[in-house]
Amino acid sequence: MTATLDASRRVSTPRYSIAAFVLLLLTLLPLAACSTIPISYYDGTTYTQLTSLKAESMMLVESFDTKPVTANQAAIDATLLNFRKAYEYEKGKGDANSDTLRQFEAIQSLFKADVQDYRDSGPGALGRAYFAEAARVLGQAFDIAIATENLKNRDKR
Repeated sequence: MTATLDASRRVSTPRYSIAAFVLLLLTLLPLAACSTIPISYYDGTTYTQLTSLKAESMMLVESFDTKPVTANQAAIDATLLNFRKAYEYEKGKGDANSDTLRQFEAIQSLFKADVQDYRDSGPGALGRAYFAEAARVLGQAFDIAIATENLKNRDKR
């Protein structure tokens, strides 16, 4: 046997093994990234709070078209307290629940804006059905949050 090797007998790394490694790496990286994202689970308490607050706040805002502020002040205070309780409950669930927390903030902001318009203008000043439309928009925001909660993972393994 001679000291030189035939070029056809050289051991080389096949090209497809590098491509396979890159493909495997690209497949595993997103999975590894997902493992660090906390999963938010469906919560019956959250669902109940959302549906109750939706009914309560919509009925209250609808009444702004016809009742004076003094007649609704106690109901406004009670609804704001219920929003605060729900918000604190969601906040206590941690980072995994940050999306729901932001939705609560947005909905509460809509409600507070409606209350401010009501206090500034009173019933009827902004139009005959201004607050009926505001209640409809508020209800749509709640519907989004309720749908989001229903889509959450229900497998609590």
